[in-house]
Amino acid sequence: MSSSTNAALGARRGFQPSTAAVVALAALFAGWSEARSAVLEDTVATVNGQPVLLSEYQKEFDAALENFRRIAPSLLAEKDGPQQLRRKVLDQMIDNELMTQEGEKKKVKIHDREVDRGIAEVKERSFRRDEAGRLLSDEEMDAALDAELRKGGISPNQFRDRIRKQILIRKVVEEDIRPLAKPPEEADLRAAFEKLQYVVKGDTRAVAGMPEEEGQAYLALGSRMKDLASERVRVAHILVKLDPKPALVEKTKALQRIQDIRKRIDMGEDFGELARKNSDDTESSARNGDLGFIVHGWLPPEFEKVAFATQVGAVSDPVETQFGYHLIRVLEKKAAEKITYDKVKDDVSQFVYNLKFQAELEKYAKALRAKAHIEIHLPKDMPAPKPESKEPPGDNNPIKKP
Repeated sequence: MSSSTNAALGARRGFQPSTAAVVALAALFAGWSEARSAVLEDTVATVNGQPVLLSEYQKEFDAALENFRRIAPSLLAEKDGPQQLRRKVLDQMIDNELMTQEGEKKKVKIHDREVDRGIAEVKERSFRRDEAGRLLSDEEMDAALDAELRKGGISPNQFRDRIRKQILIRKVVEEDIRPLAKPPEEADLRAAFEKLQYVVKGDTRAVAGMPEEEGQAYLALGSRMKDLASERVRVAHILVKLDPKPALVEKTKALQRIQDIRKRIDMGEDFGELARKNSDDTESSARNGDLGFIVHGWLPPEFEKVAFATQVGAVSDPVETQFGYHLIRVLEKKAAEKITYDKVKDDVSQFVYNLKFQAELEKYAKALRAKAHIEIHLPKDMPAPKPESKEPPGDNNPIKKP
């Protein structure tokens, strides 16, 4: 499905993204060229005579590949993972084109004010804050979007066309598919909860025989439920970052710096203010160093050991991890709790509804494909993607949760 199609499903809260979901994240800048006469060597497919251009396909694939590496690297590491991803990306683009053609056939109206509203939503969602979390003015936000478009070789008019296309697809989904996805009944919710309980206990037999993506969704939600029922601690930190193999003099300087910050805290300075101005973890520093709740197994063991042992409100001595030196402040603790049906009923209901909706989407796309004339020209000798870097996470987020 298209990115707009997947957006219509609603976010699967806490899911490990499936292949289709990760591919969908990369679809914002999809488009098609005016060059209707492009030769076959310049296309990867034609859909009812409309070309899917190789250049656009490569942009989509590169974006999807980056999302896989960031969100679900294990899927990419599987046998034939890159080749599977290439076909998934192409399938995504074909479905986009089929949905667009269906909307045009139905003469679905898209007004300029809807496109303006869609562009405003993109700006607010993706460009209102910079990489450090700083709130941008409207002028700065517009400049950030313009820079991203130039980076992708997309003109403002092409961007409007892409937003218009996404709205068109969304309307097709809302009109033709949403009425088919009925809210789940109580029996469906109970059955899903029972399967999830097995997953939480580590028993995956409950998902045996399921379609791959449905099974992945159950495993991911079960994992999240387990985390939410485990002992948790909410922490903030200040990081003085170190290179993976620092020289002794660099370690000494970093340790002195974190110790100086610790002294300032002891003298009464505000932890959050010091985090904003001094932490090398620029993502969390924008939130006064707040990392949110963590559970065992999410962060480096040296960090977790101190975090779970420190009292609420207290600040630790410097802690060394692979990322550098940390000061850890414990904000809140929650004890392990039992998972009950009533506590997670709303999440399970949304989960089951999304699965039903996804099934209807797939049937709809399959029906469109059955009526379409589709030719595939995907090159077999496209270069393999570059291997993922083995370095620790980048400067903007030295500490990352799964």
